Amino acid sequence: MSPIAGDYREAIRAVRPDLGNVPMVLHTRGWDSNAVEAGDSIFKFPKHPDAPARLRREAKFLALIGPRVPLAVPSMRLHESPMLFSEHLTIPGDVIETAGYDALGPVQQQAMAEALAGFYAALHAIPLDEAIAAGAEPKPEWPDIATILPMLHERLPTSLHAFAEQAFAAYVELPREETIFGYFDGHGWNMAFDHERGVLNGVYDFADAAIGPLSREFTYSSLTSTDLTERLVTAYERRTGKLIDRRTVDLRTTVQHLSELGEAEGEGVNQFATTVAQWCELRLPGV
Repeated sequence: MSPIAGDYREAIRAVRPDLGNVPMVLHTRGWDSNAVEAGDSIFKFPKHPDAPARLRREAKFLALIGPRVPLAVPSMRLHESPMLFSEHLTIPGDVIETAGYDALGPVQQQAMAEALAGFYAALHAIPLDEAIAAGAEPKPEWPDIATILPMLHERLPTSLHAFAEQAFAAYVELPREETIFGYFDGHGWNMAFDHERGVLNGVYDFADAAIGPLSREFTYSSLTSTDLTERLVTAYERRTGKLIDRRTVDLRTTVQHLSELGEAEGEGVNQFATTVAQWCELRLPGV
């Protein structure tokens, strides 16, 4: 066990002596925090200078959201000593990736979409003033095309350069739309899915919750499956009576992929570039 993991164990032991000697699993994939899985609980430890404030804000968001949505979310408790970290009971289930979603039957796929639609309908009904009081801020925009175009030219095939420019040009012309308090991170890596039963048990990681345009909420599920997004949007429309423009969702998803590729660093960039290129090629000749 690394020294950092040892510090985590001591912090957990200080607040949960019953877990002091149980096996612990360290997860370092999170952007803001490292997570330790121990017994029946998850403990999150901030890992960069901005992370403590984001963890505190996430706890406020969850206190606001939890009682109002029909899908399980973490019930987070903050500990201030011996360091700042959080604790919540594990929501049973595992992440669900594209292969896992594709392996589901249509009844299970529809049930998953319905569960998410119910969650989003309830979340979006939370008044904006309450969300702002809990710390919600406007969802940051993606970078201007001029900022990331040089990197996209390096990472995308030449045949897709004009497509990328057209996508950003169409994006900036999108009309204003309803603003909601949204999750803005609803992909399968933030879901607790029971693969044996084919049931979505809950969602987690609300650090990116924010105030933003309604259609942007539905881009993240396409990281798991575009079929899930279509089912989700249709179910949401039926529940709320609101109409979601599919072209706008698809355009926002495309710009998100391009922006994240332009900003990506480290290992996996080449594979990500291939994935983004495949997404764009399916949308040729233009947006």
